[in-house]
Formats: sequence, structure tokens, C-alpha cells
Amino acid sequence: MRINTWSPCVKNAMRPDTSNTIFPISKTKYLAMSLFNLFRRSKQDVINQVTDTAPSEPVITVDRQLFVEEEAPELKNPAKKSVNPIEVFLDQNFEWQGYNDGYSHPDTDYLVNKLKILRSEFRLAVDKCMDARRTEVGDLKLHLIQTNGISPRLEAQLNEKLRQVEVTIHELDIQKILSAEDEGMVSTAIHSYRLGFIRGLERYQQEKLFAGSTGLFNQ
Repeated sequence: MRINTWSPCVKNAMRPDTSNTIFPISKTKYLAMSLFNLFRRSKQDVINQVTDTAPSEPVITVDRQLFVEEEAPELKNPAKKSVNPIEVFLDQNFEWQGYNDGYSHPDTDYLVNKLKILRSEFRLAVDKCMDARRTEVGDLKLHLIQTNGISPRLEAQLNEKLRQVEVTIHELDIQKILSAEDEGMVSTAIHSYRLGFIRGLERYQQEKLFAGSTGLFNQ
């Protein structure tokens, strides 16, 4: 028979102190908690070590212009504004043109031919406007046929628009006839050019013909 030689002091030293705990724990539970704490500390140490030794990635700066357009977008196919050929013709400074031509070409034949050219340019502008109005008449008539019977009010509006365009065509035709006598809308351009030509001719005569003395012995 083995005699237990352990003293009560040694037994008390091997036993965990549970005097300060609210609830006494068993030896097996105490060892399990100790292993869990040890494992958690070891895992945290490994994470900290990896974090400290991992190389820091460089900060990449992205240019704002790659994604943001500071300027307003441009219209790829902007609507073209319709131009009235008659207005383009009448907006010219005919008096200034006549002045330059009268000074540079002090000749009656030049004046007559230039006036013919101006009349021809005006008639060409009128023809362009008439062609545009005739095209508009054709479009209105076709639209009137396609929408016939849908709405009496809309049909009346189309008929009124059609009547106005036809009146415009008639007025343009009258302007072509009047231009043969330098009357109508072309009259302003013709008279302004002739007045400027006369002034340019007078300037030419003053500088080239009347500038010198008329003395008998002057060279």
C-alpha cells in the first residue's frame, strides 16, 4: 500500500485560487480558458507582425480630366439657320462698291455693265427664294392630303398657310418684273451703286485731272 506523502500545503498550491471569483470553476474549464486565451494572443501577434512587415502600396493619383469633362459638350450636328438670298443681296454696301469702282474704273461702259450684273444677281436671289417657297407648297399639299379628315381645325390652318406661301411666290414674281426698270426692291441697290460710282468718279477727276495748275507755263 502506497503512502501519500503530499502535504496539505503542496495540494493547496497546485489547486487554482478561486477565492476571488464569483462562481467557482473546475480545473478542466480553467485549462480550456487558458488555452483559448493563449491561442487568441498568438493569432493576434501573427496578424500584427504581418501588418507591420507588409510593404505599403503606392497611392495612385487619377487625373480628373479622364472622367470629368469641364467644357460643355459640342453639338455634333447643329441646326443650320436658313438664309434668305434676297436679304444677303440687299445687305451689301452698294454705295461703297460704286465709289471704289468709279475711282478705279472711271468709264461709262463699266457702270452700265455693273448695273446689269446687279440686276442679274437680284433676279437670281429671287429665283432661289421662289424655288424654296414652291418646295414648301408641295410639302404643305402633301401633308394636307395625308391628314385629310383628321381635324377640321388643323386642315383650315394648313390651307391658310398654303395661301400665304402662294401669295409670297406671286409677290416675288412681281419683283422680278420690276427689276427690269430698276424698280421695286432692287431700286435701292441700283441707285446706291450709281451714286457711289459718281462720287468715286469725281474723286478720280479731282486727284488725277484737276490736281495740277492750269497755268500757261506750268508743265
